[in-house]
Amino acid sequence: MPTDKTPAKEKEQPDYIGHRQRLKARFIADGGRSMPDYEMLELILTYAIPRRDVKPLAKSLLRRYATLGNVLALPMEKVLQTEGVGENCAVLFSLIHACAKKISWENLENRDVPILSNKQEIVEYCRSCIGYSSHENLLVIYLNCRGRYMAQNIEQVGTTSAVMISPRDIVAKALLNDASGIIMAHNHPSGDTTPSKADVEMTRQVASALKSVGIKLEDHIIVSATSHYSIRERAGYILSPSDIK
Repeated sequence: MPTDKTPAKEKEQPDYIGHRQRLKARFIADGGRSMPDYEMLELILTYAIPRRDVKPLAKSLLRRYATLGNVLALPMEKVLQTEGVGENCAVLFSLIHACAKKISWENLENRDVPILSNKQEIVEYCRSCIGYSSHENLLVIYLNCRGRYMAQNIEQVGTTSAVMISPRDIVAKALLNDASGIIMAHNHPSGDTTPSKADVEMTRQVASALKSVGIKLEDHIIVSATSHYSIRERAGYILSPSDIK
């Protein structure tokens, strides 16, 4: 029975209500820096599922998809296939991921300097676009003669282990965009960003094809959810698989 000093309504509150308030207070205290991924995801879920303990769901999603980034980048239809998750969750996850991509790109696009001057921002943008996908994607960023952004597009979507790239198509689209250089990026869903033999040969062919029309392949970046490999930085413009260090 409630006492005179404690309203009955407060006594009837589920335990998770207090837990949610503590999660929110922890996030406010340091912007979430001290919170593990499952607590960050749990806090996100509280805004889409207001009347349920969501800790089990948060832990289940992370067991299945490994990282918070992977969960937030899930296609909406895949989120909706998860038991206990509805449209509100699917929209919220997609909204957060879309905002992250927009912020990453604006950090590059609005710079009055060549975007290659900050490689980490390029890597983060490529990761936000394609790094969490379960299929390989080819992203091409087109640059002007000053190394600044002109356009970008996901040119190809492949399978879980390969994406088909035509050097002729890359050259044609670079000419169409009147580009002086391009940055090419693709993802490895396996998480291992080490270039394969096919990646090496494709990079060589694209660089050669672009050079024949006066366009430079500035870099080929391979990304995953947690790592990246810059061919420019780590292997130069590869001529053979043996050049990989």
